[in-house]
Amino acid sequence: MDKKSNKNNVEIHREASENLSFALILNLLFNIVVISGGIITNSVAIISDALHDFSDTISILIAWVLEKLSGKESNNKFTYGYQRFSIFGALFNSTIVILASLTVVYEAFNRLFLTQSPDASGMILIAILGIIFKGASLIRLHKGKTFNEKAISIHMFGDVFEWIALLIISLILYFVNLPILDPIASILVSVWVIYNLAKTFIASAKILLQTSPSNIDIDLLKRDLLNVENIESIEDFHIWSLDGIENILTSKFKVSLKNEEVFDRELTINSLKEVAKGYGINHTTFELN
Repeated sequence: MDKKSNKNNVEIHREASENLSFALILNLLFNIVVISGGIITNSVAIISDALHDFSDTISILIAWVLEKLSGKESNNKFTYGYQRFSIFGALFNSTIVILASLTVVYEAFNRLFLTQSPDASGMILIAILGIIFKGASLIRLHKGKTFNEKAISIHMFGDVFEWIALLIISLILYFVNLPILDPIASILVSVWVIYNLAKTFIASAKILLQTSPSNIDIDLLKRDLLNVENIESIEDFHIWSLDGIENILTSKFKVSLKNEEVFDRELTINSLKEVAKGYGINHTTFELN
């Protein structure tokens, strides 16, 4: 693997670790607000989010630990580096949050048939704090490049949407008695979170299964490789991604020599590498037959 490329990739994971630690600290602080606020205001969305938010903290903590490992340099044991720990984090967090969201949906459905009204004035205050805390975490995470950050940021998006919805609902409840709005908001936001995290889960699983990177047109890449001078055909071709960022390509080519005396093997391999770099592939191993 190109040392410069590997270093840049490690730096990406180290930056992701810092972003997740920021979100973790904010979430720990907000746990106190949610737990106390849910009890005081009698809001199903806030009470549910108290348990939900506790799972948030655990999942962010685990995401941070795994992302921290992803930032380690490669060694004799992990010759490709530790980047795939980030993917494990994305899979774990997607699973935990999806299960937590399903619990919220279940609880909200049960509350649809109850007429107990939450404390609207208390909900307004907690919703504002929720938007501030979750919004700050989202701003820090939403530009993240790792799947780990993407999984957490989707969750933060859902939380911000829910707190905005709760703020609007609490303002409505302050003037009109419509307690059904509270669980409806929880159901809608939870379904959105489940849908988007399911996509992240599938994308992360595909990386672990070593499917070809979704952002690379394989047919076009092969065509461009075959256009390199002296390349007749591709005899073996393997491409995969370590973590959704760093892509790896190994391939065996059959060469056709018009003039064997002037054939430059090193120049041909360098030309193949340049083609690969054009597709964002910096780690390549080529064999010419």
